[in-house]
Amino acid sequence: MAAIALASACTASGLSTPPRQLGAEPFYAKHVDAAGIPVLSSARVPDAALLAASDMIEGMLAKRPDFAQWLSQNDYRVAIIAEDEALLDLPDKANWTRPAPDDPRLTRCERKHYVTRIGALSDRAYWDARARGIGGERTVGSEEDVLGYPSTRYWGETIFVHEMAHNVLFAIEAIDKPLYAQIEAAYANALSKGLWLNEYATTTIQEYWAEGTQIWFNSNRLVVVDGVWILNHPDLAAYDPELYAVLAKAYPQTHRLASDPFAMSAARVPPGPVPRNTAEEC
Repeated sequence: MAAIALASACTASGLSTPPRQLGAEPFYAKHVDAAGIPVLSSARVPDAALLAASDMIEGMLAKRPDFAQWLSQNDYRVAIIAEDEALLDLPDKANWTRPAPDDPRLTRCERKHYVTRIGALSDRAYWDARARGIGGERTVGSEEDVLGYPSTRYWGETIFVHEMAHNVLFAIEAIDKPLYAQIEAAYANALSKGLWLNEYATTTIQEYWAEGTQIWFNSNRLVVVDGVWILNHPDLAAYDPELYAVLAKAYPQTHRLASDPFAMSAARVPPGPVPRNTAEEC
């Protein structure tokens, strides 16, 4: 009877073992569908983490189901790693190497301190320290991030929202080129006006979009630029209206994702004195 009850609960929640047609590696033991996008994990990950990730994905894609359809048709998937797993434990990431000095994704501080921050580390040590999430065709989120554990290294923000935002931009670039052109124009405008000065948002157009997405959904740590606070979505509308306008064409106006542990959380503002600039100093 217990086994039957457990199977019924899994069916009701949408959780299952990975469907055979996915051809998922044996590493993956759990699966849930999120707007046509498979969310997978090992047996170590609690069901709640997959369901939280699924809720956030569906919320982000609610306004533009054509984005969800494109991601599904192009075999985008999401893996959730357990708190005691790492990126390179995943079958498709096992052979990842650390980035080269000329990798365009490096931040200004990573470039400046490449030898000590990256060059001196093994591939696994670099990735273990660098990320608990990644965007792209094989997106990764982590248990402690999507459930908001105190152990998350991203306390005060939900990095999974950031990583899924990258996928939204890939979909926009592929199927809504007029909107993508408007995003390019907004990014160019921000750079020319010195907005987000030295913040991660200025690294690439992808990071500009992903950082903006987090603020749109009120799921971000406080950003301060020359004393100006950008915390909630009205702050974003006032500070970078061009970015706000293009985000509005992709995302719902609810500005909050179901199951997002840090949406409108007080934890988004770190304790203690608030600096005049939150950008990393290097």
